[in-house]
Amino acid sequence: MINEHFEPVFNAAAATQIVFQLTVKQCIVFLLMLILLLSGCAINNKTFLHRNKTFEEGQKLIETGELELGLMHLEQAAREEPDNKEIRTVLTRQRDAVLSQMLADANNSRLSGELDFAEEKYQRILDLFPRNERVLAGLETIHQERHHIASIDYAQQLLALNDVEGAENAVRAVLQENPMQPQARELIKELNKYIARAERMDLTLDTAFSKPLSMEFKDTELKAVFEILSRTAGINFVFDKDLRQDAKVSIFVRNNTVEDILKLLMMTNQLAYTRLNDNSLLIYQNTPAKQKEYQELVVRSFPVAYTDVKQMVALVRGLVKAKDIYVNEQLNLFIMRDTLEAIRIVEKLVALNDLPEPEVMLEVVILSVSRDNNFLLGPNLPNSATFSFVPGATEAGVALNSIRQDIRGIGDPGLRNFVINNQVKLDFMHSVSIGDVLANPRIRVKNRESAKIHIGTRQPIFTSNVAGGGLSNVITSTPTFIEIGTKLDVEPVISLNNEVTMKVQLEVSSIIGDSRSPDGNSTAPIISTTNADTVLVLKDGETQVLAGLLEDVDTRGVKGLAGLINIPGLDRLTSGQDVKRTKREVVLLLTPHIIRNLPQQTNLESEFHYGTSNEAGKLPVRIRKTSAGSLAIAPAGPGGRGAANILSRGAQAFGGDRSEVPSNPFAQQIAANNASEPTLVIQAPSNITFDREFSVRVRMVGAKGSVSGTAQVSYEKDMLELLDTDNTGTHTVKLGKEEPSGMGAQLRFKVITPNAGETEISIQSASGEDKDSGESIDIALPAPAMVKIQ
Repeated sequence: MINEHFEPVFNAAAATQIVFQLTVKQCIVFLLMLILLLSGCAINNKTFLHRNKTFEEGQKLIETGELELGLMHLEQAAREEPDNKEIRTVLTRQRDAVLSQMLADANNSRLSGELDFAEEKYQRILDLFPRNERVLAGLETIHQERHHIASIDYAQQLLALNDVEGAENAVRAVLQENPMQPQARELIKELNKYIARAERMDLTLDTAFSKPLSMEFKDTELKAVFEILSRTAGINFVFDKDLRQDAKVSIFVRNNTVEDILKLLMMTNQLAYTRLNDNSLLIYQNTPAKQKEYQELVVRSFPVAYTDVKQMVALVRGLVKAKDIYVNEQLNLFIMRDTLEAIRIVEKLVALNDLPEPEVMLEVVILSVSRDNNFLLGPNLPNSATFSFVPGATEAGVALNSIRQDIRGIGDPGLRNFVINNQVKLDFMHSVSIGDVLANPRIRVKNRESAKIHIGTRQPIFTSNVAGGGLSNVITSTPTFIEIGTKLDVEPVISLNNEVTMKVQLEVSSIIGDSRSPDGNSTAPIISTTNADTVLVLKDGETQVLAGLLEDVDTRGVKGLAGLINIPGLDRLTSGQDVKRTKREVVLLLTPHIIRNLPQQTNLESEFHYGTSNEAGKLPVRIRKTSAGSLAIAPAGPGGRGAANILSRGAQAFGGDRSEVPSNPFAQQIAANNASEPTLVIQAPSNITFDREFSVRVRMVGAKGSVSGTAQVSYEKDMLELLDTDNTGTHTVKLGKEEPSGMGAQLRFKVITPNAGETEISIQSASGEDKDSGESIDIALPAPAMVKIQ
């Protein structure tokens, strides 16, 4: 074995002299070590000492925020050294991190409404990660969001034209695809102010239902009453085969609408109706068997975002008594089949109860202060003497032989041992210990949930168990952990007035020593604790200081020779002073910041019409007052057109005059053209931006149910693109009861010109035909619709 120590720089002469002094075997070992040393120096420095520069640059670029460029450098480094495991590992990890960060950035832009900016970010991600499903889903969401925004804009335009029903249908179509769309949720709240279902007509078939009239019948057959209504208001009635038409009816009503009278007749005679077309009703007996035959049902799925779907279904079943409900716990939604009125009630119930939980951010400052000040000053003199009269007894300690011999010389044969400790110490110690523990955590917690904070350690305590018997005993130790440090438990309750009620539990503990078991084989820590439990109410952003948890201990001790410590002047010389001062204090500062709270509900949202106990959503039967001078029951001309000159009603809604509410613009045109020719109406947005889609509606009003027609729609194809068909500049629409589009058609356009300006959409020509008589009908053309491109 070689014991010599070799320096990194060898001297050739010295090395040669050492080699000659060694044996042959030692020389061989020395040469082998020298060869190994030289081979180690020959390792490729490029792969061992140097890292790939491109790899290092890529990591630096990612750290500075240049994610795309940094990832490109890492990929280049991986191509340069395909066998380098470190580069491959870092590349894989950084790809995932860069993808997550870029996706989060794009999602934040999309959620904030910056759709164009978000689309650019998604496209940049696709350049780095082609065919990524999350990116493709984000782009699809942007496309859907743009379509939703266009639909909401269209609904707002319909609302501006007082077409509340059309606006509601457009908004509900958006909410079915995205129940959390913020603009749609706001607009549906605004629409609820106009809808007021408890006061709205459910027989919105034709203007005939709004005609005021007076009826006075006593013990008249039901068939005769409906016949007079049909001749007066121009309404067609079809009766079920099992309906008794010879039932007697007594009714005395003056100056009320056909709608109110019909609802009154339906309720008092246990009848129900089904709409056939704009001026035709099917009347049947309101029994469970007939309801199954004629009552239309709707299937609707309700996704539940925040509440447990089981609780929501229990609420719906308890209040609405739904016919059929299927619960999908995996998707947290339920599917309901019931009438449209019941579906609307459930929509409101879900919207009122499916709300996000309130959340609060707790800003906590915990300060634990400890101060220890110890004095130990003065002489430490012997405090005892030991002696014995027992023959042969001995005492431990340092014996004073001279004293013992002197005592023996006195002639006392009974005193055998006499010992005094001859060690004297002089103490002059002063120790100061200062400890401050500051914790400033922030924790976000839901309403009525517990937030727990622990700052410290978990101290193990071992418990020994003996298993077996005899000489083969097995001793096992099991640790039990106790938490030492600062523990804070807070349970907040957030109220609607932005106050937070908190149940606070604070505990500060520390180990101050050890306690030994009675057998002396094990020890356990001695723990000093400070606890505080309270319930307090704070406003949002208000800070509460919990202080006064103070422990102040002052201990003084004097140790000296008995008798001398009481003599002035000698007490300081013959005694030692032991002074201990300990002070501990805990201060807690707690500040709640409400992140999210429940929205304040308006009266229209918190209270709405339900219906009856047997039929949810059924509209109330009310006789509303109309203006004087209304029509009395009398035969009319052919087709019931004798009622066309009746003054329209002025019904009251919510205690106010209905005239204050803007009327439907189409109703005025229907009343004006009821006795003349049908009219086309075109609806289009007044303002639109580049590359946006919008809809245009063409409707025929004032026509009988047997009239159908065609209209030639013209537009500028170099500025607008007609979607879903050929873009030729003209398009023919067919209108009529038997047509798929009915009396109204909808066309989808897209702005293709980037230049600002105005364009018009007009109807060049239109023709109509009465299917019953075969006669040609003249249709009045509307004014062109002007669209401003911004």
